[in-house]
Amino acid sequence: MVVPKQTESVSLRLDKNTWNKLKVVASKQKLSPNALVSQILDSHLEWELTAAAAGWVVMPKPFLIELFKIVDGDTIEKIITKLSSRMAKDISLYMRGKHDLNSWISLIRARCIRSAFNLTEYEDETKHELIMQHDMGENGSLYFKTYFQNIFHDLGVKTEFDYTDNTLVIKIEKGKTSSWHK
Repeated sequence: MVVPKQTESVSLRLDKNTWNKLKVVASKQKLSPNALVSQILDSHLEWELTAAAAGWVVMPKPFLIELFKIVDGDTIEKIITKLSSRMAKDISLYMRGKHDLNSWISLIRARCIRSAFNLTEYEDETKHELIMQHDMGENGSLYFKTYFQNIFHDLGVKTEFDYTDNTLVIKIEKGKTSSWHK
């Protein structure tokens, strides 16, 4: 049973130009201005408020694609393997307050939204599958695979990975996890 979100009515003072821009964007997205403001606030609290302090930076995607083309796969794997465990703990503790499987699934979802990656999820009794389409080439897939593989391994989560030039598939076996909390 899905429990509905509890809401509260509030009133805000906004600059008139800001309010007019919000109404235009809401109309284009077929949302009410109230729903759009709620989405913006949720996004800010979930990601923007802590992302930069946790180490995330905004970079042009074409730059990263070109970088992935000139750096060999072994170097990508070596660098991200060296950094992933420490980075992952710092990121999830800072942004979610814990370092576990659910935090990382939440971070993957949020990262895909902010990066305009397509993310599809499938779930049954035995596994949770995430399919992330990033369109950053084979070495982009190798980067994401290595990063998430190291994170889930450190968490004690049994996973399988597959990838193409532009898509990463993460299969997470249910019931085979441990987590680290602090």
